[in-house]
Amino acid sequence: MGKRKFRKFRIFVSVFFIITFILSKNIYASNIKASTYNELENLIINQLYSINTNFDINYLGCIDDVNKLMNNILTKDPYLKSTVTSVKWETTSYSQNNHNINIKSTYIVTKSQRIAANKQMDDILSKIIKPNMTDHEKVKAVHDYIVLNGEYDKSLKYYSDYDLLTLGKSVCNGYAILTYNMLKSLDIPVNFVFGSSKGQPHVWNLVKLGDYWYHLDTTWDDPVPNRKNIVSYKYYMLTDEEIKKDHLIDKNQNLPVSKYKYYDYLKYLSLSSLNSHIYKRLLTETRLDIYNIENTAETTDELKIILNKKIKNHPTLISVRVNKNLDNDSLNSAMSAIMKVKSVAEIGYDTVYMDNLGQYNVLNIFVKYKETPDSIITDLSNNVYNTATKVNFNVYAVYGSRKENITDSVLIHPYDDTFIKIVGNSITFKNAGMQHLTLEYEGVKTETKISAINAVGFNYITDKKPNNPVNVKIFDKYIDFEIIKQWPYIEDGRTLVPLRAVFEVLNCEINWDATSRSAILQQGNTKIVVTANSKNIYVNGTNITLDVPARIVNDRIMVPLRFIGETLNKTVIWDSQNSTVIIY
Repeated sequence: MGKRKFRKFRIFVSVFFIITFILSKNIYASNIKASTYNELENLIINQLYSINTNFDINYLGCIDDVNKLMNNILTKDPYLKSTVTSVKWETTSYSQNNHNINIKSTYIVTKSQRIAANKQMDDILSKIIKPNMTDHEKVKAVHDYIVLNGEYDKSLKYYSDYDLLTLGKSVCNGYAILTYNMLKSLDIPVNFVFGSSKGQPHVWNLVKLGDYWYHLDTTWDDPVPNRKNIVSYKYYMLTDEEIKKDHLIDKNQNLPVSKYKYYDYLKYLSLSSLNSHIYKRLLTETRLDIYNIENTAETTDELKIILNKKIKNHPTLISVRVNKNLDNDSLNSAMSAIMKVKSVAEIGYDTVYMDNLGQYNVLNIFVKYKETPDSIITDLSNNVYNTATKVNFNVYAVYGSRKENITDSVLIHPYDDTFIKIVGNSITFKNAGMQHLTLEYEGVKTETKISAINAVGFNYITDKKPNNPVNVKIFDKYIDFEIIKQWPYIEDGRTLVPLRAVFEVLNCEINWDATSRSAILQQGNTKIVVTANSKNIYVNGTNITLDVPARIVNDRIMVPLRFIGETLNKTVIWDSQNSTVIIY
């Protein structure tokens, strides 16, 4: 990474006092009134957040409160510290506890620019955020968008997220604000961190995932000079110990402690979560998988073995941990093996740097190929497969009018191995489900969707949206409830759906116990008992209480939608515009 200059956005506060005691008159300059210190503070913060440049507040309290508050208002709120450039105030006192405060403030953006930035930000988020994403995936999507579309402003002229969105450039303040606003819009806890790095004032973010906080520096993850389509994760989700290696955090900030390494967190989730494939993919995509033992080389020979294995997928970037004792000659000797691959044109590597554990060096190798594909395509169909089907597929790299079969070389990102199994060019299904697969070759990516349900489920699905007041969509296919003559409906704000139709599409075996008037669902090792007219269901013997009871309607047992998400760990979304329940 090239040398980078940083400048923290500084806030200069000019203060003017006009204290005039007018005991004989009762004059109020403002309709905005505050009786307590907290009311006053909240009113001022709201006005500053609204980018109001000139406003008055009538305060029925002590004048000392005003001075104390105004001197500390910006340092107390990190967002305002990053967005307000100056605050001036004049105080006119009508009595000991009756004051008019006139506040004039300036900002890094105008109100119209704020509105435009928010609209553009919402448009971007609607494109990069998918409904079934985890918070981990959302943070990465925001990080990657900002790094790929932003460029650090070496002229030090541009400071805002508006500049970063409209001009594509800003200093660290703009990066941190855009990261903050995007994650805040996604309801992900986020904060600012003020400090310095390499001797220059700097600002970055703290982000909370699950129960843990992490440092995120989108500025320092954007290479200088700018590299097209290259994202660094060197400053992605770091602990206090990791960020402090080259960042200094200013004192007197009320920041949460960050101790749990993100690699350890992702590794835990990749082994324990029902969506383990998501976290395996994140380990790979953020290059934190370098901490896996198979990506760590102690000797030159071990490094050669790792590189030979990785180059088979024709990546544009290879990241490996190497023993700190390996010198440049040893690294060059190992990397020479890459040049033996016929399609490789040249390779280069960044200066090695110490990993976050301080135990090994990190080697990032950039690979250029003699001919980059225009696209890659696959014959995997978007149709829904029968879970009993074995699917053979091919992947091709397209070069103009020529295409080459790259099935043996293409990288298929970590997938849900509880859903599918991929061996060579064939896919077999272990369960019903749907997954978007990412295929990558020489820096070119494509996505394809693969879905499967069992033979019974095919009786219910249709491509055409039924004409029902409420519809259900699973794996991008609609359920045709006409077959069972019972449709979903809404009762007291709760959507109830026919149990059999929905759960057979979800690959459950369903039996009816007439004695207890209970439906018994079985999927793998999961057994679910649903009793008619009861709010209590049992999942492997554990009681779960529903908002509304299961009901018998037209000889069909109906269950509230929440039941699906809580028992089978599915994402359930209500599309109000189309009156459709979407299940992933």
